[in-house]
Amino acid sequence: MRRWSQTSLVLAASAALAALVTLSALIAGCGEPEPLAVPSSEQSEDISGPRTGSQIFASTCAVCHGDGGEGADDWMVRDEDGRLPPPPLNGDGHTWHHSDGVLYGIVSDGGAGIGFGSNMPGFKDELSHEEIVAVLDFVKTLWEGKEIDGFSILESQRELSEVDPYPVAGG
Repeated sequence: MRRWSQTSLVLAASAALAALVTLSALIAGCGEPEPLAVPSSEQSEDISGPRTGSQIFASTCAVCHGDGGEGADDWMVRDEDGRLPPPPLNGDGHTWHHSDGVLYGIVSDGGAGIGFGSNMPGFKDELSHEEIVAVLDFVKTLWEGKEIDGFSILESQRELSEVDPYPVAGG
């Protein structure tokens, strides 16, 4: 008759326990399906529809400008190539000084493309006219309630944009 060592018994018991746990998990998985969680209207996204400005910002802009549009720490200090780091887009920088037309050009053609000393790439080949407008409209929401010398920066930028609006799609 074969004699089992204590180590062999422990290993056999461990293997049997592991098999039992695996079998239990498999059986549990064959029961009634769990009901699917239905997102609330606030959580649901229509992935077949156009992306919102917030979504475009999160996937395209936030990597350089920050999730809240805070920009790089030393955004006014040029690097060794003479280029400026990503500025804040949340109203703490100078972005709001520019009209819609200038902002559109920066996003479309890039910072260097319109003479700005930055490394920002142009997105005209990746974003449609409507997407660029949507992301700029989202950026403006980051300016709400902010003032400089008692003037609303959102209103100041709006006045600039009356004379230099977004370009017409395809034009």
